[in-house]
Amino acid sequence: MDSTGGNSGKLFDGMHLCLSEQGSPRTQSPAAVDPSLDRSGVVLGGMPKKMSRLELDAGVSLWAGLQPDILGIVLHFLPCLADRARVRSVCRHWRASANGHVLPPPLPLLVLPGFKFSSLSDKGDLMPVRCVPVPKEVAADDLRCVGSFHGWLVGVTPNKDRSDEYNRDADGDCFLVNVFSRKVIRRAQLCHMRYNFPAYSSKTLRIVNGSGEVHFGVNDIYTMSLCNVALSASPESSKYIVAASSDHKGAPVPALWQPGMISWQVCSGVEIDVPRDLSYQGKLYMLMRHRTRLFTCELEEDDRGFMVSRIELSLTELPRNHPYQEGGAISCNMVVWRGELLLIIRHYSDNYRDREVLKVEVFALDVNTNPYGLTEIHSMNGDCIFVGLGGCKSFPAGLHHGVECDHIYFVPDDWKPYDTFVYSMRDGKMRSFAVKLLASEFDVDQLSRDFPVWLLPTE
Repeated sequence: MDSTGGNSGKLFDGMHLCLSEQGSPRTQSPAAVDPSLDRSGVVLGGMPKKMSRLELDAGVSLWAGLQPDILGIVLHFLPCLADRARVRSVCRHWRASANGHVLPPPLPLLVLPGFKFSSLSDKGDLMPVRCVPVPKEVAADDLRCVGSFHGWLVGVTPNKDRSDEYNRDADGDCFLVNVFSRKVIRRAQLCHMRYNFPAYSSKTLRIVNGSGEVHFGVNDIYTMSLCNVALSASPESSKYIVAASSDHKGAPVPALWQPGMISWQVCSGVEIDVPRDLSYQGKLYMLMRHRTRLFTCELEEDDRGFMVSRIELSLTELPRNHPYQEGGAISCNMVVWRGELLLIIRHYSDNYRDREVLKVEVFALDVNTNPYGLTEIHSMNGDCIFVGLGGCKSFPAGLHHGVECDHIYFVPDDWKPYDTFVYSMRDGKMRSFAVKLLASEFDVDQLSRDFPVWLLPTE
């Protein structure tokens, strides 16, 4: 069911007002530049005269007189979305002229706990945190973001039923919210409702090239708490699939949903009951986070509804002679880059108390071989990667200052505060990244799963 917020305007068009660090407008009005343009009027023959709308429009002509081509050049030098919004808010003439330009995508935003936002500056640092109002339909102090797709965020709120101790810390409401239009799309509840669906709504599939079976069925058993989410397409489209990774009380399961379904479809099986990273590119890919095991799911829709038709174990190990750190740990992620699927692996020391990242590797997956082939790469042809909760994002770094080509930007996506750094694919060097900012805003309970989410807005 779709619903829209009370304010259907562009949320970030008012960033000069609602995102100011000091809570006050930054943009000067025409009156501030020329006192004769004050709204209270001008003095003619000693008598004040109230200005009409027509006269006000004429008064701002010194702003509107800027040629659209020049304004387009200015906008190209503003990679931050907040700065572009401030330009558009100067006057309606600038808004109209700005909307007529095709601009490179703005720099990514980082969504922090509490629905707070920060953005990368043209110097590569994170800007001060700004609060953004939440649509009233989903307003909650304990709102938690678990994924993103372009301008959309996937949010969850805790289960409202506090009487059941087992379900007390589970998720309840689940929704998609567009942070720019403030449109809200609600999804099926995450706490099981015991619908008692008929048997035909379930299926058991053997894992191709693997061992064991995986069971798929409409959820009337599991209570869920989402860790991360991947979308197959924009929620603006009529057909899209939401794939989620849930882990509640040590029962990790993948879950699937699409518009029209009254409950989630869950997948269970020994082989996939571990923390996982998700990605969608024609097929659903499930990567086991702490083991190099990749499962490929083919999806189909028939008169019975949306189901998984095939699951295959596509990757089980790293290339031969790989210098794996004996006794250490790994963490794996995926990202879709220019139509290719990349595997990102972080290697950690074996000291759990003082764990540190030893190295990062990036592999291109060859999906045309069985099992998938792996080729280590050290360049993304000028692009970069952002890693965080809700999946990884690739970005054309060469379009802006502030982000570096062939670099990976990590923020915590698990209970690992040391996973906040920038890695250079070219020379293997690592440096700290936004540690102070994240440390001040990342003051949450370890058990809350409230971690930063990268958001790549579109214009």
